[in-house]
Order: sequence, then C-alpha cells, then structure tokens
Amino acid sequence: MKRKILNILVVILTVSIIFESYMCFKNIKNSKVLEDIKTVDIFDNKDKTLSIMVQNPTTFEYEEDTSRTQWPDYGEYLYTGSKCTDIKGNNLGDTTPYIQFDETDNTATITTKKTIYCTLYFANGRPALEVLKAKGGANYAGGNNTAVDGMYRFKGTKAQITNNYICLGDENPDVCKTNTDNMYRIIGVTTEGNLKVIKAKKYGANQVWHSSDSSDTKWSASNLYTYLNGTFYNSIDKRIQGLIEKHTWNMELTRSTPGATAGKQDGTVSANIGLMYGSDYVNAYKDGTTDNWLFIQNGLTGNTAENEWTMSRYGFEGTHRSWLVTTSGSLGWDNYGVYAKLTVRPVFYLLSTAGLIGFGTEQQPYTVTSIK
Repeated sequence: MKRKILNILVVILTVSIIFESYMCFKNIKNSKVLEDIKTVDIFDNKDKTLSIMVQNPTTFEYEEDTSRTQWPDYGEYLYTGSKCTDIKGNNLGDTTPYIQFDETDNTATITTKKTIYCTLYFANGRPALEVLKAKGGANYAGGNNTAVDGMYRFKGTKAQITNNYICLGDENPDVCKTNTDNMYRIIGVTTEGNLKVIKAKKYGANQVWHSSDSSDTKWSASNLYTYLNGTFYNSIDKRIQGLIEKHTWNMELTRSTPGATAGKQDGTVSANIGLMYGSDYVNAYKDGTTDNWLFIQNGLTGNTAENEWTMSRYGFEGTHRSWLVTTSGSLGWDNYGVYAKLTVRPVFYLLSTAGLIGFGTEQQPYTVTSIK
C-alpha cells in the first residue's frame, strides 16, 4: 500500500515538473527548439539575471511577454552583458557570437553550434533620458528629440502632464503615499542626463527673495539662496542629499513673452538647491495655452493659487525685483520687490548616474536607482 502511494506521488511530481517546464518554455518564439532547451527562465528582481541553456545546433529568440513580470521591462532594466560557458563549465569568453540583445524590441537572439549555458545580466533601472524618451509621451519634448535650452522638458496642461512624478529617498514608491514631502515632479532632463526636479508641493510660504530691495542683490547673496541651501537642504532625507548634483545656477534673466527684452545677466553660483527659472515656466507651456502644469494651482497638491518665486531676476536697471508666477498663472512681477513674502518650491538636479524605475504617475511614481 505504501509503495502504491509512493508511486502515485512520483507520478504527480513528474507531471508537475513537466507542466512547470512547459510554462517556462511558453515564451520561446521558435517552438521547434523546445526539445533542445534544458534550462530557461531563471530571472527575478533579486539577482537580475536570465539564464538559458541551449543545445547544438540551434538559433532562437527569447522575447518579452507582457503577461510575465519576470522578463526585464525596457523601461526598468538595462541589459549589461552576458556570460556563456560550455557544458563542462569552461568560460567561452566573448559572447558576441552567441547572443545579440535588441533593446528596440527587448528580445534576445541566441545562436550556437554547441551545447552552451548563457546568463544574461540586467541592471535594475535605466538612464533617465532613455526612460523618458520611451515613456514620456507626446507632451515630453524628448519624444521627438527636441531639446530647449539644453533640456528635454515636459510641456502641457495639468490634464496632459500626469506622468512626471518621482518619489525620492527610497526605491519603494509607496513611501510617498505616507510621506508626501518625498514627492517631486520632473521638469526635464538635460542633454547630459541630469534630471531637473521640483518639489510637488510648496515647501515654504512667506519667504523673501531678499530682505531688502535697496540694491541689486545677486542670487548667491540672497536670503532665499541661504534658506534653500541651508534650512531646506539640511531638512531632507540623507538619501536624497546623496542624489543631488551641485549645479552652476545663474540669474538667467528671462523674457516673460517671446520678443520681450531681457535684463542683464546677474551672477552665477555653484549650489545644490535653486528654484525654477522663469524660462522653465515659459517652456512648460504647450501650444500657447495658459494652463501650465508648473503652476501650483494646477493640481500639484490641490492648493489655491499662490504667488511663487522663481530664481530669475527681473534685472532692469533701477529695479530690484524677481520674476514670479502670479496667482493668475502668468509670469510677471506684480509690483513686488525682492522683499515680498511668497511661496517657494525647491528645485535641484540629480546625478547623471541616477536611473529610473516605474511609471511616473502620481499613484506609481518613478523611483531612482544607480546606473553605473
């Protein structure tokens, strides 16, 4: 009786193994090579590898299947290389003759005249510029390779721009559901690969650009520069601090409308934190619409409209003002001197080694991982 039960269990286990093997093979494009494949589909989010063994002679393609979460998604994983050995475990060296990985359609083609065992390696995360070009959509200027002022930008209305959220400080995007202070939005990415991000909600209200308008104060000497690079910088998560690249900020005196005359240039400084420029705001418009996603009224936190400082000085001789985003959503100055108390949202650049994972929505924001 015990032997009969044991035999039944063996049969069940064998059927189970065969079934699981079939499930592993079902994503092979060329079904004729199924009998030649000994091991396939050792990929998970922990070791970031995909291991395949094939026998002489065969060529097949292993392709992405949207029903499988294990296959490395183009927007989340970067193919970094492969290693192949023969059946005795001897390293075959250069794997180029065996493996071609096409990142356009995310397929791996393996060709061999001998039994080989290959492991494909993937980095967790992809360079930001690549991800945004692939996933940014029609309102991301990088979609048609158009950079403005050295940056690919998100352009459009609140309703159009819903996929540029980024949660910083943890690779788990759920952290921003409980700690909204970690939620930012992507203004764009420079041609060098540095993400420029702005805090999703206001950080400081009633902040002066400078305590006095009696002189044409430079950014590096302003109260707001000290506030952002002192009080704000020291308040944020150390992991976020580690992602920030010190950047050369300038006064970037900007035109409020095309064709208007800009003022003089007024100093540069190397610093971690700044504000959006007036040109960031202007360049975020889409096709002349007045509904600009960078306007704080337009749903960053559901706030009512508030006047908000930019970092750009008005800069004409005899005036000591800075451009601000007004409660109407326009870029102007509304007779405010630099001593006016307005809202601020800090802005900074991330290291070019910061890669992106995720979808970019408010519910499933991007998170950051290191790209070597």
